[in-house]
Amino acid sequence: MPIKPENKARYPKDWAQIRAAILERAGNKCETCKAPNRTRIARGAGKDVDTYMLDNADVYCAESGQYLGRCRDSDYDLLRMTDVVLTIAHLDHVPENCAPENLLALCQRCHLRYDQHHHQANAQATRK
Repeated sequence: MPIKPENKARYPKDWAQIRAAILERAGNKCETCKAPNRTRIARGAGKDVDTYMLDNADVYCAESGQYLGRCRDSDYDLLRMTDVVLTIAHLDHVPENCAPENLLALCQRCHLRYDQHHHQANAQATRK
């Protein structure tokens, strides 16, 4: 997730190095679903919901990253194509806490799912 301008001052000056170290630790893959950074993947729908397929036809579980086998493009139920961009999630939602054990490299889908309850609580508080 891009850093919001109003939160930029909450991140340490060496954030770029911290981010790089977390990506390296993760092998430049999402630490939840194992989707590789900076690749274009197919997200599944219908019978292939909660999966993704790489351009070599390998299919993976979008929840665990488990390899599920190969599939012909024509047999894969495509939801959409998406570019994977890894982001760094703060597990406690506190940008100042940059301890390695508090940070995960996540793709957009996994990061949004991880933050879902936090976003809902913030939205509810804003509406009040």
